[in-house]
Amino acid sequence: MVTLIGSLAAALTTACWIPQVVKLYRLGDADEFAWPYLGMLMVGLTSWLVYGLFRHDLPLILCNAITGVLVVFVVVVKVRGMRAHAQKLPVEAP
Repeated sequence: MVTLIGSLAAALTTACWIPQVVKLYRLGDADEFAWPYLGMLMVGLTSWLVYGLFRHDLPLILCNAITGVLVVFVVVVKVRGMRAHAQKLPVEAP
């Protein structure tokens, strides 16, 4: 029963990222995500993933690995948006 509850929690917290990633894919913009948030989230996900590996807990391993991939996608979209925005700005003379 405990594994079932953990699996349900893992599936829901991972699946909640899918609509956001779809929106980012359509818009190509991730400005609303702060770098500190993304950094702390990745450290947390990585920590949970390592913990799950030590515990041999498949729901922990899968949900954190999948969510980590989705967050990396957000980071890639954010970096691309920043680069595109930087290229559009006029360069000021010193």
